[in-house]
Amino acid sequence: MNWIRNLMDRRRHARDAAEEVASHIEERVAELMETGISGKEARQQANREFGNAMLITETSREVWAWKWLEQIGQDLRYAMRGLRRDPLLALTAALTLAICIGANTTVFSIVNSILLRPLPYPGSERIHWLSEQMGPGPVSGVAADYYSLREQNRVFEDVAAYGEFTLNWTGIEKPEPLDAAQVTPSFFRVMGTEPLMGRYLAPEEQGEKAPAVVVLSYAFWHNRLGGDPHAVGKTVTLDRLPNTIIGVMPQGFDYPRGTQIFGPLPIDEASQRPRLTTRPMRLVNMLARLKPGVSRLELATEMSRLTHNIRREYPKEFEAAGFLKGMAINAQPLQARLTGDVRPALVVLIGAVGLVLLIACVNVANLLLARASARQRELAVRLALGSHRRRIIQQMLTQSMMLALPGGIAGIALAYLAVAGLNAWKPLVLENYPALSMDVITLTFTLALTLVTGLLFGMAPAVAAARVSIHDALKSGGHMLSGGRMAARLRQVLVVAELGVSLVLLIGAGLLARSFVKLAQTDLGFPAENLLTLRVNLVGAGYATADGQRGFYDDVLQRLSGLPIVRHAAVSMQVPLEEGWQRITMFEVAGRAPLPMAQRPQAGESVVSRDFFQTLGIPLRAGRIFDLQDNRGSTDKIVVNEAFARQIFSGENPLGRRLAFSQNGSSQSTIVGVVGSIRASALGAEPTPFIYRCTCQTNNPFETRMAFIVRTTADPRAAIRSVEGQVYAVDRNQPVFGVKTMEERLDAALAPQRFHLLLIGIFAAIALVLSAVGVYGVMSYLVTRRTREIGIRMAMGARPGHVVRMVVGESAALAVASVAAGLGGAWWLTRYLQSMLYGVTALDGATFATMPVVLVTLAIAASFAPAWRASRTDPTTALRDE
Repeated sequence: MNWIRNLMDRRRHARDAAEEVASHIEERVAELMETGISGKEARQQANREFGNAMLITETSREVWAWKWLEQIGQDLRYAMRGLRRDPLLALTAALTLAICIGANTTVFSIVNSILLRPLPYPGSERIHWLSEQMGPGPVSGVAADYYSLREQNRVFEDVAAYGEFTLNWTGIEKPEPLDAAQVTPSFFRVMGTEPLMGRYLAPEEQGEKAPAVVVLSYAFWHNRLGGDPHAVGKTVTLDRLPNTIIGVMPQGFDYPRGTQIFGPLPIDEASQRPRLTTRPMRLVNMLARLKPGVSRLELATEMSRLTHNIRREYPKEFEAAGFLKGMAINAQPLQARLTGDVRPALVVLIGAVGLVLLIACVNVANLLLARASARQRELAVRLALGSHRRRIIQQMLTQSMMLALPGGIAGIALAYLAVAGLNAWKPLVLENYPALSMDVITLTFTLALTLVTGLLFGMAPAVAAARVSIHDALKSGGHMLSGGRMAARLRQVLVVAELGVSLVLLIGAGLLARSFVKLAQTDLGFPAENLLTLRVNLVGAGYATADGQRGFYDDVLQRLSGLPIVRHAAVSMQVPLEEGWQRITMFEVAGRAPLPMAQRPQAGESVVSRDFFQTLGIPLRAGRIFDLQDNRGSTDKIVVNEAFARQIFSGENPLGRRLAFSQNGSSQSTIVGVVGSIRASALGAEPTPFIYRCTCQTNNPFETRMAFIVRTTADPRAAIRSVEGQVYAVDRNQPVFGVKTMEERLDAALAPQRFHLLLIGIFAAIALVLSAVGVYGVMSYLVTRRTREIGIRMAMGARPGHVVRMVVGESAALAVASVAAGLGGAWWLTRYLQSMLYGVTALDGATFATMPVVLVTLAIAASFAPAWRASRTDPTTALRDE
């Protein structure tokens, strides 16, 4: 414990060392006086012989333990005194760093919550999403292949299959739609969870003859059933059928996201294998849990082996039809699958906010350089008295850390408010991900970021202070704040750097802004105003046939047409701009050479009522739309969009042509009309070939889950209650859900681009403000440094306008230099924005031409105040001060 005593007794050690040095000097003085030298001369000679007593004392203290800790304490006390003497510097630096560190912490919180934090399931890093690539394109998974994977794999503990659907919670006062999942019993083992209550599905509880049993989500059990501790064993009525509750999921389990009910998957091995061309292939989603210790290479090798083996199980007819061309079974970590869409955008946000912090570091470094310039004489005196340059650097870096620490603490507070605001706002782009939070990892990141920031902006001033010339600094007499030509050059380089980085952010924000405007102005193919959309999910024996379904939809449409606020109403299988599953059909053109099934063209398909095109306002381009000619006894007629006519019948007239949809061509339909193309799914995707069928014809494949589209005479939100009332008037047990106006759907489609633009725009605005402050500071420093030169110019007849042009010209030169650097950086970095852009390229000429002009204008404007102050210099005062 000697080091503790040494640390506590440092003052006694210092006193003893000083007394010992003094005793040596006194002994030498006595010796010299004995030779006849006077006391004054003897003391002077003893001091010369002994050297710097203070330096010797300091050197002797180095043998004590923990001297570095004492030096840090000294540096901290000195830094605190310096900050109290210059509170404006401390406040400016802390505010700048707080904003930028807070922005970085906020973005890291988003990244950590979505990309870095493991999914809330045991061993979630071993859960993989399995998908297949077959001839026509990627598919989630083939049910028959699921059974083969379970039997033949060597690297998975278990494999599961599931499907998502919607069912109705009936038997209550007002029926509600519920998101549900049909799963195999292995699903719960793959996810690695244990039930909160009851049990999961047993091996025999699957297939078409599975008993009516369900497992409830924690949210449904807690919020809808009041957390009933005796819920297991009771029944819940779903789709008008009683289902026995056998278990409750644990809190926090939310996969597939939003699922409230888990029931048996109605498929079994006997219905899927062997694979036959005469039996439809059932598609499922597949998950698998990897065995511990399996490497990525081993997994890839195993998936290649499984692909080869399963391919051989298919009959030759599948190969001949082209379905097995390029077949591959792939495994992807579930977390990567869930975050794949947002990952590129988050990477861009991390880069953008990092650039903002870099600009802040440059700004604070410029402030500290100015402060170091003002302390040149002080530093020169310390160096002349024997202080090491290493100690000067250490002290300057300590001061930088003292500036960074308040900024980091304030940044955490700002980030906390920002995260709370994002959770309350819950932008659409984040609604499918867990709530954001600031955990230990985030706080550790912020602490590390604060330390790195302090070192980053403190290094240049520290090195500049340590390289001060003792002779030049002392000769200046302390009247000038000049740090020499090198210090001025360094500040100019720093401002060029921050302006260049700002230009990169400005160009990125400009590209996103142009992309957003183009996306918002995208022609939907129909007017979005005064459109209301809502869905129903028909259940019950009365709707098991097409006639029953048609009767319900016709009754509701007739009732809606009688409402004064309703102009037109229609039914459609799909709603424009609606995310989710889209029906795809394969076909052949009658009269053309037959093609293998996998090589046949594809098109989207929807079933609509007669008034669909009139309700949406889709223009007719050729032929006719559905009318009273089309009924149950008429031949099957179809209407196609312009994209279909252009791609399938390029240079030909599509009217009257027949399309074959069955494998042998027996089921054919005639094209009777061509309508305008609309944005059926993603707003930014170009319209694809599309086929419309009419609900009025016999051969149409009806769906129980359809949508009503209503064109109103006024605000569609005012019609919601009356429209829902007409649906309930036909059948009280059919819940209405997905009630949105078309403008709300358009707003949701724009949400990701709006969110990206908002954040990048904020970062660019912060960068511009910091850059303007940086230009102002550097030009003010240069004007102050050249006070004598400006005074001489004014004394020799220079006009104030000449001085203004000189200062502004120097600022413009710095801005032009930064433009060259910024354009190079933007050319290299904006390529990562390409996936976030629509209608513009990453090297958009208009943006790359406009933003440099904005930056140069800003730099010139920021230099006008120093230039005006320089033009008001009094030559007499300037020369007298020198």
